[in-house]
Amino acid sequence: MEPAVALHQVCKSFGPRQVLDSLSLSVRPGEILGLLGPNGSGKTTTLRLMAGFYTPDSGRITIRGRAPAPGRGNADIGYLPERAPLYDALTVTQYLEFGAGVKVQGGARARRLAIERAIDGFDLQGVARSVIGRLSKGQRQRVGLAQAVLNDPPVLLLDEATNGLDPVQIVEARAMIRRCAEGRAVVFSSHLMQEVEALCSRIAILREGRLVQDQALGESRTALHLQLALPTARHGALHAALSACPGVKTVDISLLDGGHSKWRIAWDSPAAGAAACDAAMRVALAHAELRAVLPAQEAVEARLLAALAPNDPPLRRRA
Repeated sequence: MEPAVALHQVCKSFGPRQVLDSLSLSVRPGEILGLLGPNGSGKTTTLRLMAGFYTPDSGRITIRGRAPAPGRGNADIGYLPERAPLYDALTVTQYLEFGAGVKVQGGARARRLAIERAIDGFDLQGVARSVIGRLSKGQRQRVGLAQAVLNDPPVLLLDEATNGLDPVQIVEARAMIRRCAEGRAVVFSSHLMQEVEALCSRIAILREGRLVQDQALGESRTALHLQLALPTARHGALHAALSACPGVKTVDISLLDGGHSKWRIAWDSPAAGAAACDAAMRVALAHAELRAVLPAQEAVEARLLAALAPNDPPLRRRA
């Protein structure tokens, strides 16, 4: 399958500082690539190059096999930067109308249908007439995601899309990002290892502008930890409900202080991870107050630390 977006030996400098050095990276439709690395490693620059905000000093970028037109936006790219480009004085509908006027081709009817799809797809019906400046952080992120996919782009770029959200909002954002990823190539940059663990099918790790690891992630998704608040007397009902979820193999409970408990939910197989996680989260939210979501393994964090070790080889590619 042809990559939806690809960088070929891309170099980028700002003044005397080289930010990217011969970076080659590609993402195929249906993949969610986690872009990782310490501050200053080149993650945001990589996203901005893909989005067309920057042009490479050398090398080339292709979107669906074609070089993007220089100095122009690309209709094949949806982009949500770390700070969503929202206008606080506008209502949600007014903002999406503005975005559709810029992004969506085909006349007034096509723009109206795109706005309706975005409002329905991101559960914005209840705030469609609300001023954006009065929305919660989670609602603002939903509006940002809605504008990013207004014109149904095949490539979606997300920079810290779940940063600053509370646990319930993170769960909602994960579900929306998974829906957005269907049939699209998604690049997801984040400092939150548990979000990369929960969402991504691959990770690419940058160090000082170079790719030091590019590896599939599916084999690491075998379990999930939830920290919940609910009376001990209701543990049995929740245990039974979680055990009945498709793909769930075992459910273990550890009591914590303050009426909290830690629940370890393990899957039958790594392949069941994403679907089983969504089902388990819905059940948990129906029974208890969710206080935290943590990965059962530190696979992504361990890979990141190993890839950034001083003696790490310059590149590890997928087998």
